[in-house]
Amino acid sequence: MQFSKIIILGSNSFTGGHFIDHILKNSHCEIIGISRSPEYHPFFLPFLYRKERPDRYTFCQLDVNKDLEEICSRCDDFKPDVIVNFAAQGEVRNSWKWPLQWYKTNCISVVRLTEHLKTKNYLKKYVAVSTPEVYGTTSENIQECHEYFPSTPYATSKLAGELHLFALHKHYNFPVVFTRSANLYGIHQQLYRIIPRTIIYIKLGKTLDLHGRGEVLRSFIHARDVADLTYRAILNGENGGIYHFASEDGMNSIANVVNLICELMGYEFRSFVNLVDENFGQDSQYSLDTTKAKKQLGWKQLVGFEDGIKETINWVEENWEFIRKQPLEYIHKE
Repeated sequence: MQFSKIIILGSNSFTGGHFIDHILKNSHCEIIGISRSPEYHPFFLPFLYRKERPDRYTFCQLDVNKDLEEICSRCDDFKPDVIVNFAAQGEVRNSWKWPLQWYKTNCISVVRLTEHLKTKNYLKKYVAVSTPEVYGTTSENIQECHEYFPSTPYATSKLAGELHLFALHKHYNFPVVFTRSANLYGIHQQLYRIIPRTIIYIKLGKTLDLHGRGEVLRSFIHARDVADLTYRAILNGENGGIYHFASEDGMNSIANVVNLICELMGYEFRSFVNLVDENFGQDSQYSLDTTKAKKQLGWKQLVGFEDGIKETINWVEENWEFIRKQPLEYIHKE
Protein backbone atom coordinates (compact mmCIF):
# COMPACT_ATOMS: atom_id res chain seq x y z
CA MET A 1 0.00 0.00 0.00
CA GLN A 2 1.02 3.62 -0.48
CA PHE A 3 0.54 6.18 2.28
CA SER A 4 0.77 9.95 2.64
CA LYS A 5 0.24 10.56 6.38
CA ILE A 6 1.69 8.66 9.34
CA ILE A 7 1.59 8.99 13.14
CA ILE A 8 4.46 7.47 15.10
CA LEU A 9 3.80 6.82 18.78
CA GLY A 10 6.97 6.62 20.84
CA SER A 11 8.87 8.86 18.44
CA ASN A 12 11.59 9.54 21.03
CA SER A 13 12.38 5.84 21.35
CA PHE A 14 15.53 4.32 19.88
CA THR A 15 13.55 2.44 17.24
CA GLY A 16 11.13 5.29 16.67
CA GLY A 17 13.93 7.75 15.99
CA HIS A 18 15.56 5.47 13.43
CA PHE A 19 12.19 4.79 11.81
CA ILE A 20 11.44 8.51 11.43
CA ASP A 21 14.88 8.95 9.86
CA HIS A 22 14.11 6.11 7.42
CA ILE A 23 10.72 7.57 6.50
CA LEU A 24 12.20 11.01 5.90
CA LYS A 25 14.81 9.50 3.57
CA ASN A 26 12.48 7.15 1.67
CA SER A 27 9.11 8.87 1.38
CA HIS A 28 7.45 12.26 1.07
CA CYS A 29 4.68 11.66 3.56
CA GLU A 30 3.60 13.97 6.38
CA ILE A 31 4.68 12.74 9.81
CA ILE A 32 3.47 13.41 13.35
CA GLY A 33 5.73 12.07 16.10
CA ILE A 34 4.22 11.62 19.57
CA SER A 35 6.11 10.88 22.81
CA ARG A 36 5.48 11.56 26.49
CA SER A 37 8.84 13.32 27.01
CA PRO A 38 10.03 16.55 25.38
CA GLU A 39 11.87 15.87 22.14
CA TYR A 40 15.23 14.30 22.93
CA HIS A 41 18.65 15.80 22.30
CA PRO A 42 19.83 15.29 18.68
CA PHE A 43 22.43 12.82 19.99
CA PHE A 44 19.59 10.30 20.51
CA LEU A 45 17.55 11.08 17.37
CA PRO A 46 19.21 10.25 14.03
CA PHE A 47 17.28 12.71 11.87
CA LEU A 48 18.14 15.60 14.20
CA TYR A 49 21.73 14.38 14.56
CA ARG A 50 22.19 14.79 10.82
CA LYS A 51 20.48 18.20 11.10
CA GLU A 52 17.28 17.41 9.20
CA ARG A 53 13.87 18.66 10.33
CA PRO A 54 11.66 19.15 7.26
CA ASP A 55 8.37 20.99 7.43
CA ARG A 56 6.51 17.72 6.94
CA TYR A 57 7.55 16.48 10.42
CA THR A 58 5.72 17.67 13.56
CA PHE A 59 6.45 16.62 17.13
CA CYS A 60 3.80 16.53 19.88
CA GLN A 61 4.52 15.87 23.55
CA LEU A 62 1.62 13.66 24.61
CA ASP A 63 1.40 10.63 26.91
CA VAL A 64 -0.58 7.56 25.76
CA ASN A 65 -1.73 7.03 29.35
CA LYS A 66 -2.54 10.62 30.35
CA ASP A 67 -3.37 12.37 27.08
CA LEU A 68 -5.25 9.74 25.12
CA GLU A 69 -8.23 11.99 24.37
CA GLU A 70 -5.88 14.55 22.80
CA ILE A 71 -4.06 11.82 20.84
CA CYS A 72 -7.37 10.52 19.48
CA SER A 73 -8.36 14.06 18.53
CA ARG A 74 -5.05 14.52 16.68
CA CYS A 75 -5.69 11.28 14.82
CA ASP A 76 -9.17 12.35 13.76
CA ASP A 77 -7.95 15.78 12.62
CA PHE A 78 -4.84 14.48 10.79
CA LYS A 79 -6.46 11.28 9.46
CA PRO A 80 -3.30 9.18 9.11
CA ASP A 81 -3.17 6.27 6.68
CA VAL A 82 -0.75 4.56 9.08
CA ILE A 83 -0.07 4.50 12.81
CA VAL A 84 3.07 2.79 14.14
CA ASN A 85 3.11 2.19 17.90
CA PHE A 86 6.60 2.08 19.41
CA ALA A 87 5.31 3.47 22.74
CA ALA A 88 5.96 0.92 25.49
CA GLN A 89 7.47 0.25 28.87
CA GLY A 90 10.26 -2.05 27.74
CA GLU A 91 12.65 -2.82 30.59
CA VAL A 92 12.42 -6.50 31.61
CA ARG A 93 14.21 -6.13 34.94
CA ASN A 94 12.15 -3.16 36.10
CA SER A 95 8.84 -4.66 34.98
CA TRP A 96 9.08 -6.82 38.13
CA LYS A 97 9.24 -3.66 40.28
CA TRP A 98 6.30 -1.79 38.72
CA PRO A 99 4.18 -4.35 36.83
CA LEU A 100 1.00 -2.23 36.96
CA GLN A 101 2.73 0.54 35.03
CA TRP A 102 3.81 -1.95 32.37
CA TYR A 103 0.25 -3.22 31.97
CA LYS A 104 -1.09 0.32 31.86
CA THR A 105 1.17 1.32 28.96
CA ASN A 106 1.57 -1.95 27.07
CA CYS A 107 -2.00 -3.20 27.35
CA ILE A 108 -4.60 -0.74 28.67
CA SER A 109 -3.44 2.21 26.56
CA VAL A 110 -3.43 -0.05 23.47
CA VAL A 111 -7.01 -1.14 24.17
CA ARG A 112 -8.19 2.42 24.76
CA LEU A 113 -6.51 3.80 21.64
CA THR A 114 -7.61 1.05 19.27
CA GLU A 115 -11.16 1.06 20.60
CA HIS A 116 -11.27 4.61 19.26
CA LEU A 117 -9.59 3.69 15.98
CA LYS A 118 -11.39 0.44 15.19
CA THR A 119 -14.09 2.02 12.99
CA LYS A 120 -12.07 4.88 11.50
CA ASN A 121 -12.07 4.60 7.70
CA TYR A 122 -8.96 6.75 7.32
CA LEU A 123 -6.70 4.13 8.95
CA LYS A 124 -5.23 1.62 6.49
CA LYS A 125 -2.48 0.09 8.67
CA TYR A 126 -1.71 -0.10 12.40
CA VAL A 127 1.73 -1.55 13.17
CA ALA A 128 1.94 -3.15 16.61
CA VAL A 129 5.63 -3.25 17.52
CA SER A 130 6.07 -6.32 19.70
CA THR A 131 8.78 -8.59 21.08
CA PRO A 132 9.84 -12.26 20.82
CA GLU A 133 9.67 -12.37 24.61
CA VAL A 134 5.96 -13.22 24.27
CA TYR A 135 7.17 -16.71 23.28
CA GLY A 136 9.36 -17.22 26.35
CA THR A 137 12.53 -19.26 25.92
CA THR A 138 12.44 -20.83 22.47
CA SER A 139 14.04 -23.56 20.43
CA GLU A 140 15.93 -22.53 17.29
CA ASN A 141 14.33 -20.67 14.39
CA ILE A 142 10.73 -20.63 15.57
CA GLN A 143 8.04 -19.47 13.16
CA GLU A 144 5.29 -16.92 13.71
CA CYS A 145 2.77 -19.62 14.70
CA HIS A 146 4.80 -20.62 17.78
CA GLU A 147 2.86 -20.87 21.07
CA TYR A 148 3.04 -18.06 23.62
CA PHE A 149 4.69 -18.62 26.99
CA PRO A 150 5.75 -15.23 28.45
CA SER A 151 7.78 -15.28 31.66
CA THR A 152 8.04 -11.62 32.73
CA PRO A 153 5.54 -8.81 33.39
CA TYR A 154 6.97 -6.99 30.37
CA ALA A 155 6.32 -9.91 28.01
CA THR A 156 2.91 -10.68 29.50
CA SER A 157 1.76 -7.07 29.26
CA LYS A 158 2.82 -6.87 25.61
CA LEU A 159 1.00 -10.10 24.80
CA ALA A 160 -2.16 -8.93 26.56
CA GLY A 161 -2.32 -5.86 24.32
CA GLU A 162 -1.66 -7.99 21.26
CA LEU A 163 -4.44 -10.44 22.03
CA HIS A 164 -6.92 -7.56 22.06
CA LEU A 165 -5.61 -6.46 18.66
CA PHE A 166 -6.03 -9.99 17.30
CA ALA A 167 -9.67 -9.90 18.46
CA LEU A 168 -10.21 -6.51 16.81
CA HIS A 169 -8.81 -7.83 13.56
CA LYS A 170 -11.03 -10.89 13.72
CA HIS A 171 -14.24 -9.02 14.55
CA TYR A 172 -13.75 -5.63 12.84
CA ASN A 173 -11.09 -6.49 10.25
CA PHE A 174 -8.86 -3.98 12.07
CA PRO A 175 -5.78 -3.45 9.83
CA VAL A 176 -3.11 -4.48 12.33
CA VAL A 177 0.30 -5.91 11.48
CA PHE A 178 2.55 -7.33 14.20
CA THR A 179 6.35 -7.06 14.17
CA ARG A 180 8.64 -8.95 16.56
CA SER A 181 12.29 -7.97 16.53
CA ALA A 182 15.38 -9.56 17.95
CA ASN A 183 17.56 -7.39 20.22
CA LEU A 184 18.20 -4.00 18.67
CA TYR A 185 21.49 -2.14 18.69
CA GLY A 186 23.20 0.70 16.85
CA ILE A 187 24.15 4.34 17.09
CA HIS A 188 21.86 6.64 19.11
CA GLN A 189 20.84 3.83 21.49
CA GLN A 190 20.13 4.49 25.17
CA LEU A 191 23.49 4.39 26.96
CA TYR A 192 22.42 1.84 29.59
CA ARG A 193 21.89 -0.86 26.93
CA ILE A 194 24.52 -3.59 26.82
CA ILE A 195 26.45 -2.60 23.66
CA PRO A 196 26.91 1.14 24.29
CA ARG A 197 27.32 0.44 28.01
CA THR A 198 30.16 -1.99 27.32
CA ILE A 199 31.98 0.51 25.09
CA ILE A 200 31.54 3.30 27.64
CA TYR A 201 32.66 1.17 30.59
CA ILE A 202 35.80 0.14 28.72
CA LYS A 203 36.63 3.79 28.09
CA LEU A 204 35.94 4.64 31.76
CA GLY A 205 37.96 1.67 33.05
CA LYS A 206 34.95 0.34 34.97
CA THR A 207 34.06 -3.32 35.59
CA LEU A 208 30.91 -4.56 33.84
CA ASP A 209 28.45 -6.90 35.60
CA LEU A 210 27.11 -9.64 33.31
CA HIS A 211 23.86 -10.95 34.80
CA GLY A 212 23.11 -14.60 34.18
CA ARG A 213 26.89 -14.89 33.74
CA GLY A 214 26.41 -13.58 30.19
CA GLU A 215 25.14 -16.98 29.05
CA VAL A 216 21.76 -15.96 27.57
CA LEU A 217 21.64 -16.21 23.78
CA ARG A 218 20.38 -13.35 21.64
CA SER A 219 20.24 -12.36 17.99
CA PHE A 220 21.15 -8.70 17.53
CA ILE A 221 19.70 -6.70 14.64
CA HIS A 222 20.71 -3.17 13.70
CA ALA A 223 18.14 -0.40 14.18
CA ARG A 224 18.42 0.63 10.52
CA ASP A 225 17.42 -2.90 9.49
CA VAL A 226 14.40 -2.77 11.81
CA ALA A 227 13.42 0.65 10.43
CA ASP A 228 13.62 -0.74 6.89
CA LEU A 229 11.63 -3.83 7.85
CA THR A 230 8.94 -1.78 9.59
CA TYR A 231 8.59 0.37 6.47
CA ARG A 232 8.29 -2.78 4.34
CA ALA A 233 5.65 -4.18 6.74
CA ILE A 234 3.55 -1.08 6.07
CA LEU A 235 3.93 -1.35 2.32
CA ASN A 236 3.58 -5.13 1.89
CA GLY A 237 2.52 -6.69 5.20
CA GLU A 238 -0.75 -8.64 5.42
CA ASN A 239 -3.37 -7.34 7.83
CA GLY A 240 -3.43 -9.70 10.79
CA GLY A 241 0.05 -10.95 9.91
CA ILE A 242 3.06 -11.41 12.19
CA TYR A 243 6.62 -10.81 10.98
CA HIS A 244 9.89 -11.79 12.64
CA PHE A 245 12.89 -9.48 12.35
CA ALA A 246 16.28 -10.99 13.21
CA SER A 247 19.87 -10.79 12.03
CA GLU A 248 21.38 -13.20 9.50
CA ASP A 249 24.48 -13.31 11.72
CA GLY A 250 22.92 -15.87 14.06
CA MET A 251 22.87 -16.13 17.84
CA ASN A 252 25.44 -14.80 20.29
CA SER A 253 25.75 -15.07 24.03
CA ILE A 254 25.94 -11.72 25.79
CA ALA A 255 29.43 -12.72 26.96
CA ASN A 256 30.52 -13.25 23.34
CA VAL A 257 29.13 -9.84 22.34
CA VAL A 258 31.06 -8.16 25.15
CA ASN A 259 34.18 -10.15 24.24
CA LEU A 260 33.94 -8.99 20.61
CA ILE A 261 33.77 -5.37 21.74
CA CYS A 262 36.79 -5.95 24.00
CA GLU A 263 38.75 -7.42 21.08
CA LEU A 264 37.86 -4.53 18.76
CA MET A 265 38.89 -2.02 21.42
CA GLY A 266 42.06 -3.89 22.44
CA TYR A 267 40.85 -4.74 25.93
CA GLU A 268 41.09 -7.92 28.05
CA PHE A 269 37.67 -9.51 28.60
CA ARG A 270 38.56 -11.37 31.80
CA SER A 271 39.83 -8.25 33.53
CA PHE A 272 36.75 -6.27 32.49
CA VAL A 273 33.69 -8.34 33.47
CA ASN A 274 32.13 -9.59 36.69
CA LEU A 275 29.93 -12.66 36.13
CA VAL A 276 26.72 -12.47 38.19
CA ASP A 277 24.32 -15.40 38.62
CA GLU A 278 21.07 -13.38 38.96
CA ASN A 279 19.26 -12.82 35.64
CA PHE A 280 15.91 -11.26 36.72
CA GLY A 281 13.80 -13.94 35.04
CA GLN A 282 15.23 -13.38 31.56
CA ASP A 283 14.58 -16.09 29.00
CA SER A 284 17.68 -18.01 27.94
CA GLN A 285 17.17 -17.78 24.16
CA TYR A 286 15.11 -16.15 21.41
CA SER A 287 15.70 -17.58 17.95
CA LEU A 288 13.41 -16.34 15.17
CA ASP A 289 12.80 -17.68 11.68
CA THR A 290 12.77 -14.68 9.29
CA THR A 291 11.73 -16.54 6.12
CA LYS A 292 8.31 -14.87 6.02
CA ALA A 293 9.78 -11.34 6.24
CA LYS A 294 12.26 -12.12 3.49
CA LYS A 295 9.67 -13.62 1.15
CA GLN A 296 6.68 -11.36 1.74
CA LEU A 297 8.47 -8.11 2.53
CA GLY A 298 11.50 -8.57 0.27
CA TRP A 299 13.98 -7.82 3.06
CA LYS A 300 17.75 -8.27 2.92
CA GLN A 301 20.02 -7.41 5.83
CA LEU A 302 21.63 -3.97 5.55
CA VAL A 303 24.16 -4.02 8.43
CA GLY A 304 26.35 -6.97 9.46
CA PHE A 305 26.87 -7.39 13.21
CA GLU A 306 30.61 -6.68 13.42
CA ASP A 307 30.24 -3.67 11.10
CA GLY A 308 27.44 -2.35 13.30
CA ILE A 309 29.57 -2.80 16.42
CA LYS A 310 32.48 -0.92 14.81
CA GLU A 311 30.12 1.89 13.80
CA THR A 312 28.81 2.12 17.38
CA ILE A 313 32.33 2.24 18.82
CA ASN A 314 33.19 5.09 16.43
CA TRP A 315 29.97 6.92 17.38
CA VAL A 316 30.90 6.74 21.08
CA GLU A 317 34.44 7.93 20.34
CA GLU A 318 33.21 10.86 18.24
CA ASN A 319 30.72 11.96 20.91
CA TRP A 320 32.75 11.12 24.00
CA GLU A 321 32.73 14.58 25.59
CA PHE A 322 28.92 14.60 25.47
CA ILE A 323 28.54 10.96 26.55
CA ARG A 324 30.78 11.16 29.60
CA LYS A 325 28.43 13.78 31.11
CA GLN A 326 25.29 11.64 30.65
CA PRO A 327 23.71 9.24 33.19
CA LEU A 328 24.55 5.61 32.41
CA GLU A 329 21.76 3.96 34.41
CA TYR A 330 18.13 3.40 33.46
CA ILE A 331 15.95 6.26 34.76
CA HIS A 332 12.38 5.15 35.38
CA LYS A 333 9.46 7.32 34.23
CA GLU A 334 5.86 6.59 35.16
